[in-house]
Amino acid sequence: MLLVKCGEREVRFYSLAEASRLIVRNLWGVPVDGIHSESLRRSYRDKPMHGKKIGRDVFFTEDNLIALGYEIDTDKYFIGLGDIVELFNEEGETVARTNR
Repeated sequence: MLLVKCGEREVRFYSLAEASRLIVRNLWGVPVDGIHSESLRRSYRDKPMHGKKIGRDVFFTEDNLIALGYEIDTDKYFIGLGDIVELFNEEGETVARTNR
């Protein structure tokens, strides 16, 4: 998972493999314990506006997965550890700061 923070706004980007494990209901509303990552890649190919291609991999936010029609549970695999790194402040300047 990539955590991007700009000012007070945080966005979590999940890799294809991570995002496919978060899904608890598929497109037809059937309860599942994740889906195959290639099924999620196919969904991205059909609707490329939902997701972000970085290099050779595809990353999804929680909103992207919901917009594709999936129901997700982020508490299933990811636990916040409390360390947040701010790479850009609200003015767009590059900073490196950790909250500990």
